[in-house]
Amino acid sequence: MAIPITQLETWSNQGATETPKALRERIESALKGNSSLITNKNSVSIYLQGSYRNSTNIYGNSDVDVVVQTNNMYFDDISALSSTERDLYNAHTSRSSYSWSEYKKEVLDTLVNSFGYNNVEVGNKSIKINTGTYEADVVPCVQYRKYRVYQGNTEDTNTYSEGMKFFTSKENREVINYPKSHYEYGVQKNQQTEKVYKKTVRIFKNMKKTLVSRSVLEKSTAPSYFIENLLYNVPNDHFVKNNLQQTVYNVLLWLGKNNNNMNSFVCQNEMLYLFGNTKEQWNTSDASKFINECTLLWNGWGE
Repeated sequence: MAIPITQLETWSNQGATETPKALRERIESALKGNSSLITNKNSVSIYLQGSYRNSTNIYGNSDVDVVVQTNNMYFDDISALSSTERDLYNAHTSRSSYSWSEYKKEVLDTLVNSFGYNNVEVGNKSIKINTGTYEADVVPCVQYRKYRVYQGNTEDTNTYSEGMKFFTSKENREVINYPKSHYEYGVQKNQQTEKVYKKTVRIFKNMKKTLVSRSVLEKSTAPSYFIENLLYNVPNDHFVKNNLQQTVYNVLLWLGKNNNNMNSFVCQNEMLYLFGNTKEQWNTSDASKFINECTLLWNGWGE
């Protein structure tokens, strides 16, 4: 028996929106206000990322991911440039004396001063704020530019994809992502599917939540971020307006048929592959388990 349309409609609804917005604004006020310790605080961009930013959050989501990106300096990747372009780039570019470690410390010290020492904890990838009434994962990062074209030191003659980069606290391992591109391509796909795409992402997140509650699936097997990226690869014509049952059926069928092609799947930012060997990528065995369990949930609903 398929999952009833009433259940799918409930699952398709977006969770809270006001609390994340208010929390981001409070963090921004602390980091860009008069008491901020950040060098050139006006160069800092503060924005939501993750499910709240992308409108794919479901009821029960708690942590709010807030990116705190300095544009006072940037990391770069010029590997795609020609040798002539690289020489020109190096001739025009000087390295900043301002460092990643200085910036991260300034963000941390400002948050401690604003929210209290006992409410702020440094994690491996983020700074956790927990006041007892709300939680936020603050991600200090530096602007990252992956150059495609470089013709001089005038910005409008150059082409690059903007991302963000930071280093983990434990391993000092670099992490590169493209949250702005992730957001933009998600909006585009949602428009192309007549606003069915994000509803479907929320349904699959709720299916995962149900499977975890039944001890069928470990929470870590299918993190929400990967579920969203997985569904991004499903062709647009599989998302059917005003028919969530047909849409979920189409998505499950397509994912099952393409199980052997998952290594070619891309992230929603269209800059990175979804599957691979890095810690920021998913593995195909976990993805297959998630797809299989969702299919069994679909077929066995009500039994």
